[in-house]
Amino acid sequence: MPQRIGYLSGVFDLFHVGHLDVLERAKEQCDHLVVGVLTDDWAVEAWGARPFVSIVERAQIIDQLRCVDEVVEVDGVEAAWLVNQLDADVVFAADGTDGVLGPDELDGVPAGLISVLVSGRGSRSQILRAAIDQRQSRSSVA
Repeated sequence: MPQRIGYLSGVFDLFHVGHLDVLERAKEQCDHLVVGVLTDDWAVEAWGARPFVSIVERAQIIDQLRCVDEVVEVDGVEAAWLVNQLDADVVFAADGTDGVLGPDELDGVPAGLISVLVSGRGSRSQILRAAIDQRQSRSSVA
């Protein structure tokens, strides 16, 4: 019996429970979950900010999760690779989870392959980033 292959991509910087929630829900809908961890350069170009955690460490964190079967480092979403090489049955997008690509960021991916996972638990990277930035600005004044 063929496995249902799912794919989800994101930056996964400052890993939080919202990321875990999306990954676990994606895994519930496929047999083999491949996670694309987006590069630092992609994050800077797309979102204007360099991740706090390096790509190597972010990929290692994702790779250790029970719900993830395979991790690849990627520099974007390539529809041809997803369809022709990975043979993905479903490409997951996250609605409202920072650091995970949303449906509007999956250009070129056939709409019939996309499954949108609605945001679950509320921990957000933006809140963590703001707290770190605030703490860093205070310590630079002292």
